[in-house]
Formats: sequence, C-alpha cells, structure tokens
Amino acid sequence: MKLLIDTNVFIPLEPTHPSEREALTESITRLARLASESRFQTYLHPAARADLNRDKDQERSRLRHTLFSKYPAIPDPPPISARLELILGKAEPFTNNWVDHQLIAALDAEAVDFLVTEDQKLLKKARRADLGSRVYTVPEAIALIETLSDRVPSPPPAVRPAKSHVIAVTDPILDSFRDDYPGFDTWFSKCRREHRQAWIIEGSPGEIAAFCIVNPEKDALPPPLAGKVLKLCSFKVSERHSGARFGELLLKAGLNHAVGNHYDWVYVTVFEKHERLIDLFETFGFSRLDATTSLGELILAKPVHPGLETAPSSPLPYHIRYGPHFFRIDVPWFVVPIQPRYARILFPESAEQKVLHPGAHPFGNAIRKAYLCRAPIRTLAGGCVLLFYRSGEDRGAIALGIVEDTLVSSSPEELARAVGKRTVYSLKEIEKMCSRPVLAILFRQARVFEETTPTRELVRQGLFKRPPQSIMTLEGGGLEWLKKTVMA
Repeated sequence: MKLLIDTNVFIPLEPTHPSEREALTESITRLARLASESRFQTYLHPAARADLNRDKDQERSRLRHTLFSKYPAIPDPPPISARLELILGKAEPFTNNWVDHQLIAALDAEAVDFLVTEDQKLLKKARRADLGSRVYTVPEAIALIETLSDRVPSPPPAVRPAKSHVIAVTDPILDSFRDDYPGFDTWFSKCRREHRQAWIIEGSPGEIAAFCIVNPEKDALPPPLAGKVLKLCSFKVSERHSGARFGELLLKAGLNHAVGNHYDWVYVTVFEKHERLIDLFETFGFSRLDATTSLGELILAKPVHPGLETAPSSPLPYHIRYGPHFFRIDVPWFVVPIQPRYARILFPESAEQKVLHPGAHPFGNAIRKAYLCRAPIRTLAGGCVLLFYRSGEDRGAIALGIVEDTLVSSSPEELARAVGKRTVYSLKEIEKMCSRPVLAILFRQARVFEETTPTRELVRQGLFKRPPQSIMTLEGGGLEWLKKTVMA
C-alpha cells in the first residue's frame, strides 16, 4: 500500500532546527515508523518541491530540498485529467493550488492508495472529486496502518456516562475551548456545580481522550428547533486520539440519549474553522440553520425522529437524517452471517461482549462500518436493511445495519482503499479472500440488540428454516414479524 505525504506532513517530520519541532512531529514520526515496519510505502510528490521553493529562508529551503531527496518520489507522476480539471478548475503552475491538484491527480490515477495531509482545503477538494474517503490526517493514517497490519492498539475504556465534575479543569483537552470562548472557565464551573450529564472516553491515566456534555435547552431557539431540544455542548476529541473514531462513539451515545429520552431535536454550535467536526455532524444528518450564535458559531441541528419535517424520499438519505435509530422498513432486507471473532470487534456492544470494553478498534467505535465476504449476491443497494446473524455457540441475530454502498473486486488494494479503517480485516486477510471476487458492503450501524435473538426463535417465526451460511434475502411472514419486533 502506498501513502502520499503532503508537504505539511513532511516538514514536521524533518524539522531543520529544534525550534521547528511542531505538535505533530511526534505523531508523524510514529506514522513513518509504523509504515516502515508494515507493508506501507511512503512517497512524496515531485511537484511538492514548489512548496519548499516558496520559503523565503533560502538556507532552510536548500536543507529541506536535501531532506526531501531522502524519500522516494512518485515515478512518472500522472497529469491532471480533464475530469479533475473540470471539477477543481485550472491552477497557475507552481502555486499552492497547483500542488494540491497534482496530489489529487496522483490519488485519482491510483498511483498511490492514500493521501496523508493536515490541509482541510485539500480534503475539501478531494471530496469534490469523490476521493475524500482516501484522504487521511496523521492520526487517521496511524489507525489505518494499525488496522490493516494486524496491529491491535491497547484498548481504552468504553464511552461512559459521567457528571461534568469528573473532568479535571486542568485537563489539556479543555485548552482549545479557552482559546475559542471568553469566560469558558466560568461556564464550565457552572456545568460542574449543576452536575450536568456528560459522556467521556478516557485515554492514559488522568487524561480525557474525548468528552461531550449535554444540556436540555429551555431558552428560545431559532426555527425549526421546537419542542423538547437537547444541545450537545463541548463536543471534543483530543488531537492525539482523532484516528480512533471516538467522535462517532460519542455521537452514538448522545443520539441514543436523545432517542431514549424522547427529544424532538438535537443541535450543536461550532465555529466554521472546525471543518472536520462540522463534517462529522453533517455526515450523520445534521444540517446548518440560517441563524448563528452571538459569537458567530454555526448552528447544526438534527431531528431525533421522523414527523417533524418533510422526510427524504430515498431510504439512505432518510436514514442519514434520522439514524442511527430510525430507518425505512419498506425496502429489501437481508440476513448476513458473521463469525463470532468478527462480531466481537465490529459490534463490541453486542450481548455476548457486555463484560468487555468496547473501544479497542476504530471500526468498532464507528457508526459507518464495512463487511467483506465472498457471497455471490449482487442485489444489495443503498438503504437496504442488513440483519447480522452471529454463528458459533451463541448463535442468533445481534444487530441491524443500513447499506451505503457495495464493491465487488479481486484486488486487495482496491478493497483496502474502499473500506479503509471501517473493516475488521487486515490486509493479509483481504489478500487471502481475493482468490475469487470479494463483496465489500459499506453500511451504517442502526441497532445493536440488547439481547441476542436466538436461532430457535428466528426459525419459529419463519425468518429462515436453518441457520444461513451466506447472505440471503428475507421475505414473507418471518420478515413481517421482524419488522414489527425491531420497530416496537
């Protein structure tokens, strides 16, 4: 697998003076070490030398050019295609935009598998070209390598409910809030005194890796916010843990709280500069309101259940807007058999694993996941419902998912690019599967059942006659029973 390193990652990796060490230097050094120990090759793009030429310190520029030469360059870098130029526009040669377009062209032509950058504008451009899923930050790239290389990171504790006062005022995770919000400490002290509800994920001892405080809103709010409204306050994942999908893990907890307590709306406020956080919320159905806060923050809101607005007509947009809990049931349903060892880490909340700690694997934390198999079925489409059936001794139905997309391929690289850190499989396992075409199912987790629905009950209700060995369509009276059961 090939990683293309952007200039803003190369420079912290190779500081030319102790004063140039950056906050990312340690993480980037770790990324380089993991890549060298694994089956990942790191490349620089020859066009990126233009970034170094813009350095007005000529001595430093010469030294960086020398350090740049330590790394392999992409051979015969592909030109920008007419399609990309139409999407991204023309850029003047050797400008910053031109370099960005060259990097995206290498990704588009599959000269590399992934691009590693800290540039939010570059990520936006890649998304416009439908390549955003292959652009990673440094922490995300570290998580990717650990996932595909059979490296199992030490499991952190699961997200857990707590009161705000358990978060130490000296924890470094609060520092960015103090920079953004005058009077933050006064507000946070109020949260602690009022015992406001929070969800936290702990990192190393005495350190918070991620947290979110929730607050039932009583003040007047801009339309369409009305009824019972919940605000997600201080939603934060520390930079050091940004590749572990803790944001999705927190969001699951917050949305489950909103559904379980019968809220009508949930919303957040966020400064426009926090582009990745905005993208996280928009990916899961939050939309921007016309209003902003007195501090100039965007307001993003999501209805907790259908019925508060005109719902999207297509099943996948419907689920994105109202999920994870709500989805369309008037679509094809399929049962997906999954081995216990994969069920454990893809659905860590499943009944079999309640005594263990979720959070060990990024793909287990996530709402968006992937499943690979060699099933011959080709009728899965966006919005279809998946019933995951765990095989083995504790057999039974454990979870529901909603299909986003599918891919059929015999190329390990193509599959790894598509599923990234969503999957439970290492690159070695993917390669073994590719002796014949592999079906990759990209899906969103909708429900994990509190208790496994045992096989005998599924058979008794007519869902199937015997435990499934491959993906199969669900039909008839058994499906109607299932729909009534899950929507009760």
